[in-house]
Amino acid sequence: MPAAACSGARCCSNHKQNPEINKDQEITETDVYEFVIIGNGPSGISLSYMLSGNWPYYTGESEDELLHTRLQQEPDLSLVEQDLAFLSDGLEGRSNNPVSLLLDTLQHPQADLGLDLPSLLDWRQDTSRRVKHVVLGRGKPGGVWQTLDGNLKTVSLGAWMQLPNLSMPKWEAHNTALVNRRTSFSNVAQYYMDYVDIMDLSQNFRNNTVVTHVKQILHCPTNPEKRRYQPCLSEEKSSSPKICTNKEPINILSQSLKDETGGEDEMFCMEDGELSSCCSSLTYHSSSPSRDSPESSACDRESRERRTSGSDFNDSGRASSSAESKQTPPCDIETSNSFSFSIPGYDTDICPSWDPIINPALFSLPRRPSLNPSQLEDIQCSRIPGAELNSPGYCKLSCSAKSLPLSAFSCENPESLYEVRGYEIQTSETGERETKPFKYLTHNVVLATGLDKPNRLEVPGEELNFVIHSLRELEIAIEAGAVTPNSDPIMIIGAGLSAADAIICAQSYDIPVVHVFRRAVDDSQLIFNKLPVNLYPEYHKIHQMMAEGSVESQRVLRGEFVDREHPRYRAFSQTDVSQIIRDRQAVLKGPFTNLTVKVSFVLVLIGATPDLEFLKTDSELGQVPGAPIERENPIDIDVYTHQSLNVPGLFAMGPLTGDNFVRFLQGGALAITSYSYRKKISSLQDG
Repeated sequence: MPAAACSGARCCSNHKQNPEINKDQEITETDVYEFVIIGNGPSGISLSYMLSGNWPYYTGESEDELLHTRLQQEPDLSLVEQDLAFLSDGLEGRSNNPVSLLLDTLQHPQADLGLDLPSLLDWRQDTSRRVKHVVLGRGKPGGVWQTLDGNLKTVSLGAWMQLPNLSMPKWEAHNTALVNRRTSFSNVAQYYMDYVDIMDLSQNFRNNTVVTHVKQILHCPTNPEKRRYQPCLSEEKSSSPKICTNKEPINILSQSLKDETGGEDEMFCMEDGELSSCCSSLTYHSSSPSRDSPESSACDRESRERRTSGSDFNDSGRASSSAESKQTPPCDIETSNSFSFSIPGYDTDICPSWDPIINPALFSLPRRPSLNPSQLEDIQCSRIPGAELNSPGYCKLSCSAKSLPLSAFSCENPESLYEVRGYEIQTSETGERETKPFKYLTHNVVLATGLDKPNRLEVPGEELNFVIHSLRELEIAIEAGAVTPNSDPIMIIGAGLSAADAIICAQSYDIPVVHVFRRAVDDSQLIFNKLPVNLYPEYHKIHQMMAEGSVESQRVLRGEFVDREHPRYRAFSQTDVSQIIRDRQAVLKGPFTNLTVKVSFVLVLIGATPDLEFLKTDSELGQVPGAPIERENPIDIDVYTHQSLNVPGLFAMGPLTGDNFVRFLQGGALAITSYSYRKKISSLQDG
């Protein structure tokens, strides 16, 4: 039982994780999924396409003769069926993941040379290869692309933004948008939504969801042959089995059901012989057979007749242990969502019921550590005809995804699964937002969330209202007239492409800019030094401005003062912001800088990190132990399967593994699909 009931200001432990969804009953997927994919951006979409039975086949001829030779070893097999380590050996490019390089080399031949050549792959669908999965996303398919300013241009070429088997030109047949070599964010966002529909993937997607909880659990297989009853007998012979008290109970849904403070989250309590619940919306009092079933009706009728006649009860009201009461009951009930067990002092020959009038003995049981009330949820009793008392076959067992098993039961081979919880945001007929909680059980979880939480400076004053952390917030300020060409300059902090986009945006409105960044302009790690000049002239123009920018608006050229080409842009390299002052000033510190600058807004664009607070694990995930997951510390994976090296069953793809371009992240989908195929083949071979 929760420590206190729900109130207007406080929720009980059953509901406290998400108070907005208290009124809604949890929707539970009883089937076990093979994959739950968290994130419905390009990564999640690509993986869903391949897990739906769409596999790539090499049909062209690569300019890489060694790769072509390797691919000809088994020309009739899909890449999914081949040895990805062998195929990708020796490939080089702009990704650290070899499978990403392999797929990109075949989908976009010679792309880094600026060429737009046809793909060397043929995609073929076989529905028998489908893998049961679901994709969970916060918004529409496309992920973060659905939230960006549609007027901006992509960093990558339009062809590099496309997903498997649907080229941008082919998509134009379904859409009137004009796609150039570099396309707008709005076109990309629409393309991803259309892709899901055109490729018939909608049934795999559950949009507008928020994942709140992912954890590993122990789960009993639904196959009853793998479940058994283990009675504990006392040293003296007993006429009834006792519940084991010396064994750690197996928990179906969790290794321990605890609330956030570490205490036991008791859903039921036994007080004065009554079973009660403070919060009934997520707590079930009864697991008796459905009243609509003929077996249930027969059992209820028979048990009432026997209770009325007094044949099964002694004077104390407890179940009799006489020989007459040990006859096989007329109804042998076994449901797919219930347990069968024996309770000391309660004769299992009587058909189960939670009705205190029908079965008063159940509600007069003494409290015991091994049979606490929370373990009585969703369980039923039935005896196997002919089985000896205390024998392993005394009770039938069937698994329940909602029940906590008694310690008297065990699975011969309990399987490790993941439990994924969250809620879906829906709109009612009246236009009000509603939330529906959900739960999935799955063998594997794929993290495809991207880097969606902006990094912060962590300096005094960052909480002030003129400090913003996204380009969209700057655009809103410009549209509202909060910043104009006559305003104090916007301070843009960062040296990545997002900062460059912000500078380009400000220049288009003739707004002055103060650009602050930590690295030296000639640092080889700057993204501008990695981009081809002919493909990204505007970014190299920003890089040139960063090199030439200074505090002065003029410079000396051949002994004469001349105006700078961009006098409304000032750059401060190797500089930090040490403080932001309330009167719209920022204090700059660096080897060559020590001043305070008046600003209108401060735009912080120093990268982002993934929001993985929903992931409940103590294991290290990153390549750098003890450091948070970020762009410089991706999740440590097996590069040929994309499975975490430290957490089995946990996979990652996209920016979480260092693949920040759409053309490369699809390799993660191929690696995971290949893993799934090989695991299936191995299971079949093992019988």
